[in-house]
Amino acid sequence: MVGWSRAVRTALVAAVLLTLAGCGKKEVKSGSAPPTTPVRVRAVERRSFNDYFNLIGTARADREATLVFEVGGAVERILADQGASVREGDRIAKLNDDLYAAALREAEAARDLAADLHDRSAALRPEGAISDYELSSLERQREMAEARYGTAKAQHDRTVLRAPFAGIVDTRFLDVGDFAGPATPFARFLDLRSVRIRVPLPEIYLAKIRPGDRAEVFADPYPGRVFEGEVVFVSREVDRGTRTVTVEVVVSNEDAALRPGMTLRARLVKDVYEGAIVVPQDAVVETEEGSAVFLASAGAALRRMVKIGAVYGQMAVVESGLAEGDSLIVVGNRELVEGERIEVLP
Repeated sequence: MVGWSRAVRTALVAAVLLTLAGCGKKEVKSGSAPPTTPVRVRAVERRSFNDYFNLIGTARADREATLVFEVGGAVERILADQGASVREGDRIAKLNDDLYAAALREAEAARDLAADLHDRSAALRPEGAISDYELSSLERQREMAEARYGTAKAQHDRTVLRAPFAGIVDTRFLDVGDFAGPATPFARFLDLRSVRIRVPLPEIYLAKIRPGDRAEVFADPYPGRVFEGEVVFVSREVDRGTRTVTVEVVVSNEDAALRPGMTLRARLVKDVYEGAIVVPQDAVVETEEGSAVFLASAGAALRRMVKIGAVYGQMAVVESGLAEGDSLIVVGNRELVEGERIEVLP
């Protein structure tokens, strides 16, 4: 009985060992291909490429003025209120002119009297009834009366405030009944058919910008809209503190979308590259050795060191390391290593 039990135990232990040995074996399929990384490629081409300055400035009206009366008086009428568009010479407001009108009538009468007295005396000169001296004195009196009339008329005319140029009446500071003294601001007046922006340009780029250059201008309230502008002035003086020069750009604004005081971004061409090799920035990876890209070659990833030049937006100029026609990996390149098997997706 004891011998049988020992034999059974031996057989059981042997069976367990065989089972464990069988479980430890891993089945390997013969002839299986190594894994591949899916990528997308783009043929390297030559094209033109523009590098830009992006400069920020504040808009102001191309022409603007603070309207003032040149004589004093109470505001009698508002002829063009805030927001009104007027032409050059249109009437905007009028002062009470009672005193100025009376002074004008008095000066007119004095002028007419002096002229009549002079003419009557001149008719008597051939008869010797008046001396040359007396006639000359009357001539001077007539001229002074004419001058006083001109002054009175000019003061009367200045009781009407007129537009100095075509534009829009903006903020008004006085109401009907308010007293306007000479040089008292009445309203702001703007010509918004174009606006100007002044932007600082680093002095090292001074030779790259000149009057007449085209500019593209952007404003946050109008995403996606490009306003056309032109460089009209480049300062001759460099700011000693910031080492910049002032560049002034005039921007077309026929619909008055741009407003004075608005922050604008001006984009000006810095350099133009003709026939350059330009690649997406995402295709470039940074390594300890420098910038590199991956090319698709015979089903494998081939790393190529490159020299990057100008960069703008999402594109970069490759100065060396790539040739036209190379199959550049543009998607799936971030984790690639040299020689890794790849699958090019359509």
